[in-house]
Amino acid sequence: MTDSGSTEQKKRKLKFEGSEYYMDSLPEPVKQLIAGINAADSQTKIYQDTLNLIAVGKSKLIEDLKKGLEDIDPIDD
Repeated sequence: MTDSGSTEQKKRKLKFEGSEYYMDSLPEPVKQLIAGINAADSQTKIYQDTLNLIAVGKSKLIEDLKKGLEDIDPIDD
């Protein structure tokens, strides 16, 4: 025997601006919009991770530059 309450709990839901919607009941154009938003979120995460890696690399380069300039006298104006 199947519990209909547990079946409803397994349905995917969209939570948007304080309301919930069953994904299966949404029209295809709305599902495509949601898929586009999810893809944009994924790409944003990838680019944020890339920017973080670049920032770490830049910090290391600056650290190495400081070490490289330690024994070099700066120009006196």
